[in-house]
Amino acid sequence: MPTHNPHHQSKPLSKPLSLLLLLPFFSLISPSLANTEKVIFTAPPPAPLSGLDAAIHNNLPVLGPSTSWSVRTNLSRVFPLSQQDEEPGYASWLLLDNLTPGQRYELRVCWSALEPTAFTLDTYPLTTILSTPALLQSLTQHAKSATPQPHQEDHHDRKVSSPSDDNSALLLRVLAAADYFSHHSSLMKDPPPVLVDLILDPYLYNVLPQSLVPTVGYLVVVGVVSCSANNDQTKKQN
Repeated sequence: MPTHNPHHQSKPLSKPLSLLLLLPFFSLISPSLANTEKVIFTAPPPAPLSGLDAAIHNNLPVLGPSTSWSVRTNLSRVFPLSQQDEEPGYASWLLLDNLTPGQRYELRVCWSALEPTAFTLDTYPLTTILSTPALLQSLTQHAKSATPQPHQEDHHDRKVSSPSDDNSALLLRVLAAADYFSHHSSLMKDPPPVLVDLILDPYLYNVLPQSLVPTVGYLVVVGVVSCSANNDQTKKQN
């Protein structure tokens, strides 16, 4: 008569337990693996934006700790004419304002898979914009065609800086190029705008984006629970 062997029953339990604990983590990371483009940069020293025309300053969307960490908007896009184009896409501009000097940030643009688009992200200090005619022209053209931003204080008494304030700021250029082929001539001639989320994510101690802190904490908990479960199973087997 075969004897009962507890090892064959208790040993397989640890693996399903670990997989069960990891399922929420997989659900967290899966959306971030597609349709996301990003740029990582370090905030510059404080400097006034006095060289930036007031009309341009008022028409640009602003991201930063004094306004908002994210914005949802429609970005115009075009088909790139050739690989040699200086700007392989339609240029949209934002102001990254009231940053912490020397701190690392990550700027992400996220969009739907139903709207194939290629994005190029670049950040520039104001001095570079003013000394580069092509960039200044692109910024001015976008500001003239953009809807003026309200720049009002919200319920948290947030304040948008004026061009004369000394603060750490950068200008963000987003180039959007349609990345699809269609038999509809209208879609090929004039691609519709793409809905995007622009997210500014500061780094914690210049090591880890703050948005990933909950995920890392969850992984630590999963590791501790998994180790404890494996240790308990080992003790029972012995």
